[in-house]
Amino acid sequence: MRIAHNLIIDHFRRIKQLNTVSNDDYESDLFNSKKLAEANVEDHLIKRQIQKDIRKLISQLPDDQREVVILRHYSGLSFKEIADITDVSINTALGRMRYALINMRKMMEEKKISLTFN
Repeated sequence: MRIAHNLIIDHFRRIKQLNTVSNDDYESDLFNSKKLAEANVEDHLIKRQIQKDIRKLISQLPDDQREVVILRHYSGLSFKEIADITDVSINTALGRMRYALINMRKMMEEKKISLTFN
């Protein structure tokens, strides 16, 4: 009994390790997906335009909000590190980020900017 039990466990471990996906199980073709395709020139242009629009929105923020956004998203710092650098409390740094995002959303609505990448 023990040998049979171990063989069954080995069998399912082997299947799990293969991690295969059958295309027959799905209505659409899994391997003909935009996510799996290489980026084309149009995708690069759209991505660059989105980055340009984001930089423009950030440049229009008040200095304290701009600083937090740049430190968080471009420098990858934690809010604790941002608080230490800017000599404010963590809650103040979080609040500035919150207001920066709110302000950026308002500007996007006013200027009808869409930052989606289809």
